[in-house]
Amino acid sequence: MAKKNARKAVDRNRLKRIIREQFRLHQHELGNLDLIVLARPGLVKLDNREVAQLLLHLFGKLK
Repeated sequence: MAKKNARKAVDRNRLKRIIREQFRLHQHELGNLDLIVLARPGLVKLDNREVAQLLLHLFGKLK
């Protein structure tokens, strides 16, 4: 997670925790994939539920 889009360490860590947890919960559906998640501007402004829903939508596209 780059400082460019998530300035504060607490924000970067929060996003990392959400991404890891969603991947852990859905890795059996994704198969053998290596994923790289890039934070875009504005992602920090979303709450945890919105970030999780966004990831689920992206995971659905990967299936």
